[in-house]
Amino acid sequence: MDTQEDLYALLQVHPKATSDVIKKAYRALMLKNHPDKGGDEQLAQRLNTAYAILIDADKRLDYDRQRNEILVRRVAWERKQAEAARQAREEAELYKPPPEIRRMEGNYHLPILWGSHLVAADERGNRVLLLDEKGNVVWVYGKSPKEKLVKPRLAQFTPQGQIMVLDSGQQRLLRMNLKKEITWAYEYPDQPSRRAQAQPRFFNQTVSGTVLLTDAGNRAIYEINEGQQIVWEFTGRLSFHLKLNHLLVQPDLFVPVAAIALDNGHILVADQGNGRVYEINRKGKLTWVYPAKKQQTLEAVNFIWRLKNGNTWIASDKIEEVNPQGDVVWTYQQIADADIKQAYPLPDGRFLLDFSHLVKRGINQELMMVNPAHKILFRHYYSQYRFI
Repeated sequence: MDTQEDLYALLQVHPKATSDVIKKAYRALMLKNHPDKGGDEQLAQRLNTAYAILIDADKRLDYDRQRNEILVRRVAWERKQAEAARQAREEAELYKPPPEIRRMEGNYHLPILWGSHLVAADERGNRVLLLDEKGNVVWVYGKSPKEKLVKPRLAQFTPQGQIMVLDSGQQRLLRMNLKKEITWAYEYPDQPSRRAQAQPRFFNQTVSGTVLLTDAGNRAIYEINEGQQIVWEFTGRLSFHLKLNHLLVQPDLFVPVAAIALDNGHILVADQGNGRVYEINRKGKLTWVYPAKKQQTLEAVNFIWRLKNGNTWIASDKIEEVNPQGDVVWTYQQIADADIKQAYPLPDGRFLLDFSHLVKRGINQELMMVNPAHKILFRHYYSQYRFI
């Protein structure tokens, strides 16, 4: 930054002062600061230099030009410093959990519900949010350059109280605490073919602490341990089944969009390509499939969930509850033009939906709680529409 002294300020005159004013100001200052009268010799020399420049019309004109250039640079530098200070203050606030989060109480209820707080991945806003029961945003990850996310598709609470994020645009999984410290991360290996085709869609934490990652682009489900190693992989190839049900799933059509680890160690798979939902063991043996008839398939499936009673939720633009025999025993289809990303029941009969909703001006992302009578208890819009 330029530190050249301002000669007008030194002589205590306005930059538009006349020669007479400059001359009077100089004489007054020299009477006071002349070395023969006990004044400071260096200051007297600076006053002489300033006067010699400003009293000469050509020298003053040249000085004014240089001074204006310095002032422009100084203003730009000060603005840059002020902006940097503002960003630093904002960043400090972002990394400091707000009072609401420090007081967050309760327990793990559902993958997207902890106490009375909800977690949501704003795919279009490139951020993850915590909302209170009234829909107020009380915590944000993704606003700072240090927190860069690209199209985060999914966010969930872990049973241990941290937050897991599927950063699909950067092909990675992140786990973080409320201080926004990354405690675990998995990034796709540096393999051009795998990275080029990757379309990570869903993740689910198993009881043993591993994570199932569903990749529709690479047509695979990966199980990843704490050491970031793939310990199990499924690519749609089923083991032989006596009833030939394994023929219902063709590996070349396999497009997994969700995979859930069940309490019995099996995996529940939503296969959009084959239009089926099925349960397999770790050896790829089929133990349950829906629909079980060759001529029937599901038109679309985005999400699955196994209920405590053994039934299965299958979600697309609606929710169907299917029993182990393959009968549809309950349906919820009261939201139009929507894709359900996640849907979870609570023990008291309420259920929570995380979905994208097509509106006239674009797409909204919403969280909605519904009671057993299908009355909407709340509906929070956590992502503003974007023009299509």
